[in-house]
Amino acid sequence: MAQFSTPRQPRYATGRRRRPTGARRPVTSRSAGTRRRGPAPILIIAGVIIALIFCWIFGRGCGGNQQAKENERLRTYTATANKVIERSAAVGGQFDTLRKSVKDISKADITRKLSVMVDDSKSLAGEAAKVEVPKKALGLQPLLKLSLDLRAAGVEKYRVGLLDVLEKKNTDAAAAQMSQGLMDLVVSDEALQRFRADLDAKLKAAKLTFEKVADSTYVPKKEDAMPVTVQEYIAEIQGTETGNEIHGVAVVGLSTSPARVDRTESGLSVLPFSKSFTVKVSVQNQGNQEEEDIPVVVTLTQDPDGTPQKKTQKIARLKPNDSSTLVFEDLKPVTGGDKENVLTVKAGPVKNEKKTDNNEQKINFTMQNEGE
Repeated sequence: MAQFSTPRQPRYATGRRRRPTGARRPVTSRSAGTRRRGPAPILIIAGVIIALIFCWIFGRGCGGNQQAKENERLRTYTATANKVIERSAAVGGQFDTLRKSVKDISKADITRKLSVMVDDSKSLAGEAAKVEVPKKALGLQPLLKLSLDLRAAGVEKYRVGLLDVLEKKNTDAAAAQMSQGLMDLVVSDEALQRFRADLDAKLKAAKLTFEKVADSTYVPKKEDAMPVTVQEYIAEIQGTETGNEIHGVAVVGLSTSPARVDRTESGLSVLPFSKSFTVKVSVQNQGNQEEEDIPVVVTLTQDPDGTPQKKTQKIARLKPNDSSTLVFEDLKPVTGGDKENVLTVKAGPVKNEKKTDNNEQKINFTMQNEGE
């Protein structure tokens, strides 16, 4: 029986055998809505991550960028407020020192120092009003402003009252004025403490705990502002300008006209001849009490046997550290190189004066003959 072989499939130029038709897989058509995914989602995700990192680095998170700016403004505000408070604290220290040592300070110094304190306090209150206030401190700024305004007013009231006491004016009115001034300062201290506490809380909430608010106190003891305490305080200085009375005047200047033109070997001053002779005397109050009716006596004596010539004047009133100059006329020196004149000037002494070695000055001189 003849055997038949299956004819071989023809080969193509590719060299691969052609797959039989019956072995082909059915072709499944893709649905119209299905598309091939590309790299776009990966790029978007990467972009978002980069943006978040950028915001975190430069703004501590995109949502917290504004918050960070407000916190920085709060920190700047605290630093500016601290400068004002520290300067006010310095004035407060000066005020407390003066208040405790009035007995040892002259009225002139008290007046000057308190005036400077008032001016400084007003200046600080003005500076506080110009401070740029962040949103987080809007509710706090009025407390700082109130504290500094009260300090300027309190020191001024205290100054007026204390000077009235030293000038021996109405004690009751002066005591009330001083008490009001001190009470203003007590309230100013309390307002500042409230400001400090509230600002510290704001700083803590902003995680700025390394920032601290400066402190300042004018009247550490509130009872010092009470009327009774003020009356007791005044009683210690009533009737004096410092509490420790110092009385004393001194001759600080002495000159003649005509003036000296030469000096002898023995030390006598030589004055030229003149038909008129005047003496100018300067007297200073070197105590801390105002003095009245201060006698000033000029005596001209011819040594050894002349009759003394004496002239007296009075200085009606002389405040501490002030000076007064008097002129004496109608004194007649003797002439001739062998005739010595002794001019003596004496001021005071005033009542209760203990130091008297500077109350007197003396000039020994000769006056030339006419025509010499």
